[in-house]
Order: sequence, then C-alpha cells, then structure tokens
Amino acid sequence: MEAVFPTPLIEPLPVSVGVVMDQALTQYEHFEEIPEQITWTIRLGNANRTMLEQLLASLFATTVAVDALPTPENQSSLDGIIKPELEKFEFEVPVRGRDNFAEVWMQYRLKLYEPDGDLVADWPVSGYGKSEIHRGGREDSLTQAAIVAMREVGAAIATQFPAQPQVEYWLQQTQNQIPSAGSGFLISNDETSLPNQLMPTGQNDD
Repeated sequence: MEAVFPTPLIEPLPVSVGVVMDQALTQYEHFEEIPEQITWTIRLGNANRTMLEQLLASLFATTVAVDALPTPENQSSLDGIIKPELEKFEFEVPVRGRDNFAEVWMQYRLKLYEPDGDLVADWPVSGYGKSEIHRGGREDSLTQAAIVAMREVGAAIATQFPAQPQVEYWLQQTQNQIPSAGSGFLISNDETSLPNQLMPTGQNDD
C-alpha cells in the first residue's frame, strides 16, 4: 500500500524558499516495546519526504532543497528557509476488547528563517488519524491511521501556516503584500516483509 497525499488547491505564495530536511526527519523511526504484547518499529522517513516536498512545492512559488540553515556569514540568496521537524509520534492499537480502532497522533514543527539565519516563525502543527481494524490486521489499520494523521497535518500547513502573524509579516517585508489564506512509511517487524512501499508488521514477544 502506498501513501497518497492530495495536492493542495492553493495559490502559491510569491516567494522562493529553501527546504532543509535532515536525517532525523527523512530517516525517522519510532520504536515501542509493549510488554507481553508486541514490539513495533515504525519508519516514517519516506512518507515525511513525500508529503512535505509535495506540500511545500504547492505552498511556495519556488522551493529548493538545501543542506543546511543559513548564517550571517553564509547567507542564502532565497527569500527564506523552511526546516520541518517531526516532534512527536504516538499510537494506540488495541490487542483485545471492544475498541476496534487504531489511532495515531503526530506533531510536526515548521521553522522559518530569514536568509541570514534569523528565526522568523516556530510553529507546531498536529494531526490525528483513526482507522477501523479490519481483515487486513492491526498493522494495516495503523498504516491507514498514520496516513490520515499526515493528511490532516498537510491540510493544516497549507491553510494555516501562511496566516501565522510572523509569517504574514515576513511576507509583507519580502514581497510587500499580505498572504492570501489559503512517500511512504514502513511499519515492520521480524515476522513479515511485504513488498509494498508502506508495510506494517508487528512482532509477537511470546
């Protein structure tokens, strides 16, 4: 199963922005051992890259991948630099009982910098996803819940980030105008190896 993220139907902001995606984001892994139940390893790096590259390319007129943040001694020729981070990832998958849904909570943080490295905005954005557990199993349902959470994050960034006061002021300073409002990850264990881009599995401890 592949993660598909819809392209936002928005007017690109008339600025050029560099995008820094470090290994903490593009190789993100969440490991959680649940006593007497399941050990999970959840890899979200590819999905992070897919979602954010597509989203930011739609949000700004020009986006360029850059390796590092600018400094006063090494300033950027672009209008600004964006550095996204994945701060928190939490999930719940019931093993037994009446609750028949997998749930995912995620929090990203978008940091916007001036060409000289000064911080303009530091904005947290969260997403929640829920998916009913079906015949595909708990792992596939967790995959679906994570996709829903990431789509919610993407929609929030597209519509709310340009409206943040610090971002609006930066846009006014840069372009002398007010902004108009506006993959895949792997979940795996030692038991199963699926050929898909998005592959969830769980490992029984017993």
